[in-house]
Amino acid sequence: MEKMLDIVVVTRKFQVTLTKEVRNRLEIKEGDKIVFVEKDGEIVIRKC
Repeated sequence: MEKMLDIVVVTRKFQVTLTKEVRNRLEIKEGDKIVFVEKDGEIVIRKC
């Protein structure tokens, strides 16, 4: 079952900020790399 964590705004430079909840769930720290994966017609973010 999927759960929506947050909604964020895309800046004019097409950047987004990962919210604290998302960073904590993925255990993302400054300098970490993430990957965008297409899965079933959607984009999934994963920590590398």
